[in-house]
Amino acid sequence: ASDAAQLAILTAMTTGHRIGVIVNAEWAHIDNGVWTVPARTDRATPGRMKSGREYALRLPEPLLDRLRSLPGERYVFESPTTSGPISANAILKTLKRFDPDLTAHGFRNAIKGWCRTASVPDHIADAFCDHSLRGLDAAYRRGDTSAERAALAARLYEFVTGAE
Repeated sequence: ASDAAQLAILTAMTTGHRIGVIVNAEWAHIDNGVWTVPARTDRATPGRMKSGREYALRLPEPLLDRLRSLPGERYVFESPTTSGPISANAILKTLKRFDPDLTAHGFRNAIKGWCRTASVPDHIADAFCDHSLRGLDAAYRRGDTSAERAALAARLYEFVTGAE
């Protein structure tokens, strides 16, 4: 797989973002190590969160260093064969070559399961995956979770890369 495809998969495993958000990541949305996915203002713009909300996450420094090694000018994960970002389908094909049962969305599910075994509170795991909260969680869990989410991304990066 291309470096862009490999790092897009690592980013999915580290951030819990959907693959459509990842492949459309733009360098203009990364500032001082914080990747801010803009709010969705229309249905036509690709790469926005399913919730439609703006979402910001401090990326682990080792991941950010690896991303900076990519040759992309506008997009972080530029296609090696066409202009524009690498396609979500290219990522899926890469995963399927490795293991036919793998899916990019499966990483999100795996992250939630890993969080439970790693004693990460559910509301932090839900905020990390940008899940909408329900009931009392929605009413009472309105605090800023950016520090906890950044720490979780760093822990996931270490776990996935074996740097623990």
